Parts: sequence; structure tokens; C-alpha cells
Amino acid sequence: MIKKSIQQRITTGKFVLPAVLLLSIAIWFVVYFIKPVIGASQVTSPFWQLIEPYLPGGFFTRIISYLLYAFVGYFLIELNNAFAIIRLRTSIQSSIYFIIIAFCPELHPLHVGNVAALCMVISIYFLFQSYQKTQSSGILFNSWFFLGLSSLLFPQLLFLVPLYLLGAYNFQSLNFKSFFAGIIGLMLPFWFLLGYAFSFNHIELFYRPFQNLCTFAPINFFTLKTAQIATTGFIIFIFIIALIHSLVTGWQDKIRTRSYLNFLSLMGICLLVLLCLQPQHFISIFPLLLVSFSFLAGHFFALTSNRGSNLFFIFSLVGSIVLFAYNLWML
Repeated sequence: MIKKSIQQRITTGKFVLPAVLLLSIAIWFVVYFIKPVIGASQVTSPFWQLIEPYLPGGFFTRIISYLLYAFVGYFLIELNNAFAIIRLRTSIQSSIYFIIIAFCPELHPLHVGNVAALCMVISIYFLFQSYQKTQSSGILFNSWFFLGLSSLLFPQLLFLVPLYLLGAYNFQSLNFKSFFAGIIGLMLPFWFLLGYAFSFNHIELFYRPFQNLCTFAPINFFTLKTAQIATTGFIIFIFIIALIHSLVTGWQDKIRTRSYLNFLSLMGICLLVLLCLQPQHFISIFPLLLVSFSFLAGHFFALTSNRGSNLFFIFSLVGSIVLFAYNLWML
């Protein structure tokens, strides 16, 4: 009988995700009652400012935040089940997402980042569904509609529109009709905002997201806390290793799977660039970045089984625990 390594037992285990969910819930409770985090992103989204006064406060807000992350984790599983991105029926990508979120207490409060992350992962699901579809207008409309929703919350995500165009082109689903269907889907949330702003004579609510989009604060990494820098550095290190693995072993995947992984890789790189250019938006960008990171890291850990990858997996686990202790200490 072949003895499985720690890496294989964890990445293919059936009870890993339930264990991670219980662990993350315990961490959220501990953080809330011992070192409560009162954090918010610096995004001045008019739509978020509109709904924020109606949100419950205190512990109920944390429940909503956790449920949003739970839905993101669910869609990460559905993405893999529907499109076989990791070639295994696994939930390691969701486990990675949950554990990193739990180990970063600043991400626990409800903010635009976790709402935008849910919209973004649904948008990616529809975009992947359009692969080689001749009648892709409706699917791209849905994909770009959720991209528009996430951009309404965090306007800087409109910078991802060229990436979506490139993705649709590579998926062979971009044509004249689907292009304009996508544009209409992208604009639809803003049309609703315009209607509301015009009806209540607050037209500045409509053009403020575009003002935020065109306003670039000077690049200042000192706006990041040392814990945020350490977290970002840790994620970038693993992301680079997983990206190299994806490129080197890409020949083992189907062409379709390579296209999906390439899109997720490019999206992760674009979000990292955005984080470097606008580090003050760390709280909003990081949950979005983890969507790409979780798949790339899950693909690497699930499909490697040598001594080096096992040692790197153990290093990543220990590094995550050290990172959590440091984040908690720096609160």
C-alpha cells in the first residue's frame, strides 16, 4: 500500500473543506471577541454609501461578510466542477480561499471587497461558460453585468474590461453581437444608478465612480501596514511558483483548461499591478486577488506529488500560521 504524503492527504481529502470551515469560523469568533477589527476600505463608492446605512452593525455584519465569502467558496467549487480547471474533483481551491481570509482579520468586516468578489466570481463563471459558444451574446451579457455590478462597488475594476475582451476573444466567443451584448450588460448597473440619481436630484452619485476611476493617488507603499506587506509578499511568492508550474506543465492540460488558467493568471497579475499602483485599496483588492490565487495554488498543490512540492506545501502551511499570528499581533 502506497503511503500518501501530507500534501496528497490534504488536497484530496473529503473532510478537509468541512474542517477548514469549522477552523475559519472558530478563528472569526476568536478574533471578534478578543481583538475586534473595525476596518473599512477607503473606497468612496456612491452605491456602497447608499446601502451602508441600512446594514446591521456589530456581529450581524460579520455573519453577512462570512456568508458572502462562503458563496465565493461555493462558486470556486462549481467553477472546478463545471470546467475541470484542476483535473480533479477537489475543493482545495475553496479551502485555500477560506484559510487565507480567516488568517487576515482585516478582511473579516463587511466591505465592498467581499461583495465585489462574489460578483466577480459569478462573472468569471459566465465568461468561462461562453467558451466556443456560437450564440454567446446572452452569456457574455450575464458575465459583463456582474462585472458592472462589481465595478459599481469598486470602480477601479473597470480597468479589467480589456482583460475580459481578451478572454472572450481567446475563448472564441467574441463577435459583433456578443461584444455589444457585453457592453450593455456592463452599463446596465450604471443606468439604474443614473435613474436613481436623476429621480432624487443627486446626479453626482452617477458621475462620482468615474471621478474615482480617473483619480490616481500618488503611489505610496507606506499606506500599507507591515502585516499587509507581509501578507502580500507571501501570496506573491506562492502565486509565482504556482504560475511557473502552470506554464511548465500546461501541456498536460486540455487546450480549454489552459485558456481558463491563462485568464486566471492574467487577472491575478492585473490585480497585483492595481494593488501596487493603488495600495490604499488593499482591503478591496485582496479578496478579488485571492480568487485567482486560490485556483493557481490549488492547481499546483493538487497536481504535484514529489518530495519538493510536499516540503513546499508544509512550508506554506507553516508560513500561513506564522502570518496569522503576525496579523493578529499587529492588530
